Amino acid sequence: MRTMKRYWLLLVMAILMGMSYGAAAQTTGTAGAASSPALRQESRTTLWDMIKSGGWAMYPLGTCSVVVVWLVIVNFQRVSAKKMIPDVVVAQIKSAASTGDLQQVWNLSTSTDTFFTRTLAAGLRQIHPEDPVGSRPKVEAAISETAGREESRYGFFVNFLALLTSMSPMWGLLGTVSGMIGAFSKIGSGGMGKPEILAKNIGEALICTATGLLIAITAMGFYFFFRNTLNSVMKESEGHFTEVLDSLTGSGGAFSQPAVAGEAQVQPKA
Repeated sequence: MRTMKRYWLLLVMAILMGMSYGAAAQTTGTAGAASSPALRQESRTTLWDMIKSGGWAMYPLGTCSVVVVWLVIVNFQRVSAKKMIPDVVVAQIKSAASTGDLQQVWNLSTSTDTFFTRTLAAGLRQIHPEDPVGSRPKVEAAISETAGREESRYGFFVNFLALLTSMSPMWGLLGTVSGMIGAFSKIGSGGMGKPEILAKNIGEALICTATGLLIAITAMGFYFFFRNTLNSVMKESEGHFTEVLDSLTGSGGAFSQPAVAGEAQVQPKA
């Protein structure tokens, strides 16, 4: 189910990017036709022609787009509930914990390299086999500290998407300003009555703006997607950690202390 959701999200993002590039190309083609009265038909503008007409700012914007694609691929490989808390490993650890087999829980935690097992292993290092109930606060503190470090580790590449969300519009705006400066320079040199002379600079400004916004919107969408995925994984793992510790140190576990008979009975009033 999670895999299907990701495929649908990628499909929607690809459609939006295609529609945006198509609309920008159509706008550029229309502007070019309007600038030449002799042309009766709308000239067809390819994507590469549109990119070249964007001017120098398309180079940093192109770099930003490549980095966004790379970050999306990397985060899909890293930030995944299936990989961070694998169901098979979690089920095996819970089964061993329910029988009080602390050694088996430790072996399973150290034999698999995942977010859940690394964090649990850090907590198991603080447990005292002879007094598991008394050592539980230290175990929980170690798990909490390790989980925080692991969250920062997985969120490292996710945060770069937020950086590109802010950086891409800035590059687009800089390209827009550059194009408008060129347009006004030509107006000052006597090109006021010749719109075909200004079309190139105006097109450069609009393409830079559209490209920067397109990259920022895409990066923002994936940033919140991966951030929400990471948050949901952290919340789900808390429940698994609690269940394992309850089995090892809580009531119903192998290390629980049996209740004294008659201790909980209410004494009748005299």
